[in-house]
Amino acid sequence: MIKGFPSLPWFAWAAIALVIAMVYSFVWPMKAVTVSSGFRFLVIRWTHSLTWLLLAINFFLRGFSPSLDGAANVIAGAGALTYLLFTVMTFVAK
Repeated sequence: MIKGFPSLPWFAWAAIALVIAMVYSFVWPMKAVTVSSGFRFLVIRWTHSLTWLLLAINFFLRGFSPSLDGAANVIAGAGALTYLLFTVMTFVAK
């Protein structure tokens, strides 16, 4: 099993990220989204969960083989862009 940051296996990180994605899918932001509509509603409602899902995929790829690190980096970058979109639509664009 390939160890990740700080000696915790990448699959454990993936499991943690999937749990967080599920929490953000079903628990939060049920009330925060009701004031939004259209594209902003879609972004606020789903992109935070999508960010954690992309991070989980990144961790899974890193756990399978070091040769997949390039693809994992691309997916992690997509997760960062998704989180940036979430942040802008939640806190900046009103």
